[in-house]
Amino acid sequence: MSSKLNRALWRTLSGGLAGVVLASILTACGGGGGGELAGVGTGGTGTVSSTVGVGPISGFGSVIISGVRYDDSAATVTDEDGNARTRADLKLGMVSVVNGSADFVAGTGVATGIRYGSEIVGPVGAVDVAAGRFTVLGATVRIKATTVFDDRLAGIGALRAGDRVEVYGFFNAADGAYTATRIEPVALTTRFKLRGPVEALDTANRRFTVAGVRLDYSSVPAAGVPALANGLIVRASSARLPSGGLWGVDSLGAAPRVALADVELKIEGDISVLTSPTSFVVDGVTVDASAARISGTPAVGRRVEVEGRGRAGILVATELEVADEDTPDAEEFEITALITDFDADTQRFRLRGQLIDASGPVSFESGSRSSLANGRRVELKGYFDAQAGAVIATKIHFEY
Repeated sequence: MSSKLNRALWRTLSGGLAGVVLASILTACGGGGGGELAGVGTGGTGTVSSTVGVGPISGFGSVIISGVRYDDSAATVTDEDGNARTRADLKLGMVSVVNGSADFVAGTGVATGIRYGSEIVGPVGAVDVAAGRFTVLGATVRIKATTVFDDRLAGIGALRAGDRVEVYGFFNAADGAYTATRIEPVALTTRFKLRGPVEALDTANRRFTVAGVRLDYSSVPAAGVPALANGLIVRASSARLPSGGLWGVDSLGAAPRVALADVELKIEGDISVLTSPTSFVVDGVTVDASAARISGTPAVGRRVEVEGRGRAGILVATELEVADEDTPDAEEFEITALITDFDADTQRFRLRGQLIDASGPVSFESGSRSSLANGRRVELKGYFDAQAGAVIATKIHFEY
């Protein structure tokens, strides 16, 4: 984010040493790498409390969500259905909820649980490469320069009608489209799903709309139907595809990503509804930023990081930052891991399964390009490039 440097400086000047102590503890227990690229925040209050973080994953080593580095070495990982997963299942761009203890000022924490989930699973319909949009199950998906594509997909141009994909991201009520943070193929899926807010609820005919898709839930047992209301975020699924402008689903459940209890919360997402510059909705969460320190100008569709506390079902913000996602390198990813699958000719390799391209200009620290080799542990910064199908390395620090 364009304001991160100013924010870091403000925090450093206004804080004490406790954040540094916390960062040292987390690094010692595997929470992050050393050297300049570690990026552990300094300064701040040093307050460590029970917290919830929400947002797309932007790095590994420690898992990075909403700008906070969480030591995930002992975290329980699950998918949206509660199925047990592993840390290896976590990928860049997956929207996740992390429970644990964190110092949001220092930007460090320890995760006890991480749950990830997507918005849509289904076949691709129409594809408009020029507009950066395509449809899945009739819902519109918009990509940005920061959208991460699985390396089996070389950007939106690789999508074909009928391809089955899974889309992670956020729904924007203003234009009824999803902004994708990650897209990956799911060729073997036999069930399709859609997550989003209920609109045009018709309880008499047991129908409503999500993201422009008209749903019929008459096949869902009454006991399986949540207390529906317009605006409620639900997840609907079926083994059947929409037909004749209607999608008959057989599974339906309320699916808010977080319950706004009295807890410290940091959420990253797109503004879907804007009532005023200090009152808006992010991923179904109503935010009151009237008393927050604001950096940037909130607008519908803009990515924001909001920090505050849940009170009476509202996130009362203390910090608000607006992102700049208009350039391909606006989202910086960070990965600390061992190099695998290194190809000296192409200068490509993998870090924790993510394809990396180091063929361009790279700033090397504690080593050089000739130091790249399988088994070397590095800390990498870079940005995702859909055409290359990889994270483009901009800085590599060799740990040993």
